Amino acid sequence: MLTKEGMKRVLAHPLWMLLAIPTLGLIYTLINQEPVQVWMLYTDLDDLIPFMKIFIIPYAIWMPFLYLTLIFFFFKDRPTYYRTLLAYVISVLICYAIYAIFQTTVPRAELEGNDLLSWLVQFVYTNDAPFNCFPSIHCLSSYLLFRAATQSKEIGSGTKIGIGIITWSIILSTVFVKQHVVMDVFAGIMLGHVIFAWAGRLLKSRSKAVHEEQRSYLSQ
Repeated sequence: MLTKEGMKRVLAHPLWMLLAIPTLGLIYTLINQEPVQVWMLYTDLDDLIPFMKIFIIPYAIWMPFLYLTLIFFFFKDRPTYYRTLLAYVISVLICYAIYAIFQTTVPRAELEGNDLLSWLVQFVYTNDAPFNCFPSIHCLSSYLLFRAATQSKEIGSGTKIGIGIITWSIILSTVFVKQHVVMDVFAGIMLGHVIFAWAGRLLKSRSKAVHEEQRSYLSQ
């Protein structure tokens, strides 16, 4: 039978922090509505990018990739887990703030065919309104995982390469399935890069402060 203390330990487990992801997802569904005013950041460069429905596969694995990689970080490199999850939460909240004041949209591709890939693209189009585009959360979160893996000394080179391949496949997929434009991608990557660096400094300073407090207490 689970004791009261045991229950406290279970509820305090760091993996529960992953619930921040679906919580943020619920907020996303509330704000993913057609706004009164909307901008389009489509450029000539986007005209050069073809629609490639095969890329719906990496696009669709984004959420499992996010969860599984964070869980991997948890067991392999705990500080990287905390840093990446903190950076994700802060970055997504910043995205939501941007969506609230600067809403953008993306012109979708015209679909043809009844094959599985076309069906998957149509499913995404139907269930994800073409708003909340700038910056791209797909891109920023995938880049965060890539950035976290590359800086970790606990993760092997083969795993880093695998995470990198999946990351950049997802990032490319956002423009090939016409869910985002180039500016969305660039903004997502830049936001992820800046906030990941900031999260590292924040956690480092907090760890240093705790260490100093403990040392001061022991010296009394």
